[in-house]
Amino acid sequence: MGLRSMFVRMGKVFPDPVSMDDIRKMKRRELTEEEKGKPYEKYYFKELAEIPAADLEKVNAGPVDPADVTPIQNRNDLMKPGYLEVETGYTVMPDGSGFAATLVKMPGVTPEMLDWWFNWHPLEGLRYAIWCPVAHTDISVENPARHLDSSGVPLEERNYGSTHYPVEGFNTASSQKVWIEFFSPQDFGLDMAMFKEPEISRAYCANVILDLMKTPFNAFFHSVREVEDGVEYRSRYWLGYTMNNGVPRRVKRPLPYKMSDLARNNCLHSLIEYNNLASFLPQIYEEMDGRI
Repeated sequence: MGLRSMFVRMGKVFPDPVSMDDIRKMKRRELTEEEKGKPYEKYYFKELAEIPAADLEKVNAGPVDPADVTPIQNRNDLMKPGYLEVETGYTVMPDGSGFAATLVKMPGVTPEMLDWWFNWHPLEGLRYAIWCPVAHTDISVENPARHLDSSGVPLEERNYGSTHYPVEGFNTASSQKVWIEFFSPQDFGLDMAMFKEPEISRAYCANVILDLMKTPFNAFFHSVREVEDGVEYRSRYWLGYTMNNGVPRRVKRPLPYKMSDLARNNCLHSLIEYNNLASFLPQIYEEMDGRI
């Protein structure tokens, strides 16, 4: 597949409008013989969790007004009380970069479960695949030993400075390897004086880089706060930006895709994978005894 052809496919992942039936019909890869029979194989074949209809309606309504969203320069706003103007949606910013946001409610989930998940899943391809079977193919991590309980590193901090290497692509049509470079909240340039309960419990922050071209793709910030019955998982993706020494930098090298399509894809991907994760995380955490 030519490079331009691949990016065209990346830009035309979902129909418009999109429905849960469209998403659930997407192809899944075949499991290997080694993967078959794993205790968590069952999660790979379960039906994808429902995305709230109101959230799909927001995506199908088209891009939101760029004036209403949170630019990467204002990322600290996700640690303020309450909600921002756009919690779920996508758009193209005046500088040509993309933006996507999602808010996913996770009943029964705790911040500790999420810490466990982000260290447990990158150690094996099937673990990553159960998260989003219609998109996630494989994964590896730079330093597997750091993510184990035997590392001696606090669970919450094991991903600081870690790099994950997932392989993903919806409908198995354009799977490719990316790098996800995780930062501590401080190294992501967050105001640590604002990092406190009850507004925020966890921050998962990273740069995403396309392996094929070694080109920065986006920067993201997942802000987690506890609510009465679980957590709220609030995500922001800034496409065409990368973080460098705690400072956001606009990526200069353009890629051959339509930014509005890519921002929409990013928004839908986030809604699919985090709603699906919420549907089984408490159960699998208990089954694995919360151990790595």
